[in-house]
Amino acid sequence: MNVETNLSRWAVKIGTRLRKRRKDVGLSLTELSRLSGSTASTLSHIERGTRDVKLSTLVALADALRIHLPDLLATQKNEAHTDQPNAIGGYDLDDD
Repeated sequence: MNVETNLSRWAVKIGTRLRKRRKDVGLSLTELSRLSGSTASTLSHIERGTRDVKLSTLVALADALRIHLPDLLATQKNEAHTDQPNAIGGYDLDDD
C-alpha cells in the first residue's frame, strides 16, 4: 500500500470519528468551530477526510470535544490490520 493511500484512509477514519463524537455531544460545525478555533469549512473537510489535519488542530479538536487524543487515533480492536507491513518480511524500498 502506498503512503498516499494510507494517509487517505487515516484521514477518513479520523474524520469519521470526529464527526461521530461531535454529533454524540450535540455540537454543530459552527459550535465546534467556535470551541476549537478552526473554521466550519475546515472542520467539514476534516470530517470528510478531504484535508490533512495538523497535530495542533487535532489537539484543539480533541480538547473541544472532551476526548483524549489517543482515543481519537486508536485503532479499533475489530479492525483488521492486513494492510500493515510484515516486519519479518522487511520493507520494499524500490523506487516506483
